[in-house]
Amino acid sequence: MITECTSIKEFAQGGQKKVFLAEHPKFGKVVIKKGLIKSFTSLERIKREVKLLDELDSEYYPKQYHFNIDFKTNEFEIVEEYIEGSTLRDNLHIFYNNPSEIFSLLDLLIDGLSLIWDKNVVHRDLKPENIILRPNMKPCIIDLGIARFLDLESLTKTISPVGPCTPIYASSEQLTNNKNSIDLRTDFFALVVIALELYLGQHPFNESGSKYSIMENILRNNYIVENENVNQNKQMSELALKVLHTQPYMRFRNYSLFKEFLKTYL
Repeated sequence: MITECTSIKEFAQGGQKKVFLAEHPKFGKVVIKKGLIKSFTSLERIKREVKLLDELDSEYYPKQYHFNIDFKTNEFEIVEEYIEGSTLRDNLHIFYNNPSEIFSLLDLLIDGLSLIWDKNVVHRDLKPENIILRPNMKPCIIDLGIARFLDLESLTKTISPVGPCTPIYASSEQLTNNKNSIDLRTDFFALVVIALELYLGQHPFNESGSKYSIMENILRNNYIVENENVNQNKQMSELALKVLHTQPYMRFRNYSLFKEFLKTYL
């Protein structure tokens, strides 16, 4: 399939892969990911991500078109749909500045994430960079590279001090590699961190003047719901109180309860 593409140009680079933007005669703009497989773990993560995207047929996720491994060179190639739009990070101070808009976004994200949660998969890396807003403002969730497949054997070493994550959006169970506590409530935590970041214009665990790092504040359950620019809001404060716990069992038990809470304010 890649040989059929034209106008191939490097789009981004990070981790163990390079990302290219290209034109395909049938699918239009596509994203090509190429990289080196350095271990069994990295291979298994790629295979699991590809298989999951193959199973999903939703606007909430990019479509998967092609996957290939060259076992002679240990290189992989993935071709998937290019998502028109921009990341939530790029729009952090433009859209979703009030609780109603933020709750509407969360409601959509939960609808999208429920498709993988129902398959017993946890995203584990939700952050503004991994949410693309399409031109119609519908979110698309990307980068399932460190998703946890609860029905499959864990790929994370038990002795690792920290589990796979982006630390400033990670729950306490990720930061302490408490693997047995990872479930959809881990994603709930990241969603509410994002929601508060949208509302406050700053990371809720990055309190001005705090002597602790964001990760330390997460583990200490030390967050803010207001700052010098934004007053405390009842809905946002209540949401934080219900989800930003260090113990997963104190968060919403399932996504239906999460959605019910949001709808009381929508």
